[in-house]
Amino acid sequence: MPTPISHAVVGYALGAWSQPPAPARRVWIAAGACAALPDIDVVAGSVAHRGITHSFAFALVVAMVVTAIFFRDRPRVALVLGLAALSHIGLDELSSYSNGLALLAPFSWQRYRCVWTPLGVPGRGLWAQLLQETFVVLLPAGLLAWLGTRRRQLRT
Repeated sequence: MPTPISHAVVGYALGAWSQPPAPARRVWIAAGACAALPDIDVVAGSVAHRGITHSFAFALVVAMVVTAIFFRDRPRVALVLGLAALSHIGLDELSSYSNGLALLAPFSWQRYRCVWTPLGVPGRGLWAQLLQETFVVLLPAGLLAWLGTRRRQLRT
């Protein structure tokens, strides 16, 4: 199961590729938060895990609300934040730790699973899973974040 850190790093990497004039650091932080936010359902005990907070509608609403509050309706930032929220869904779809995600909630509560689930193979120990997540998620996301930051530095 991808850790909250993995989700935040992927969101940060997406934020690193955002374009000015939005303040870069604020976009990076917001993207990381949007990528980790769907797991808020773990804290809210009355909400089913990987239910409505793991839906396309939730990702869209989160991106629009965060953009409206912190970035004054900048469409480019909304797109980055939406992609960050959707990245959480994508990573969880690659995990074998659930009976699926309610991708179309609140319109349909049917759960969907990806056929290919390379993350979180049952029976492996914690360290093996963390190592797997490091190579499949954290290193590529870290590289993308570095490249996005480097690209931004070269443009200024």
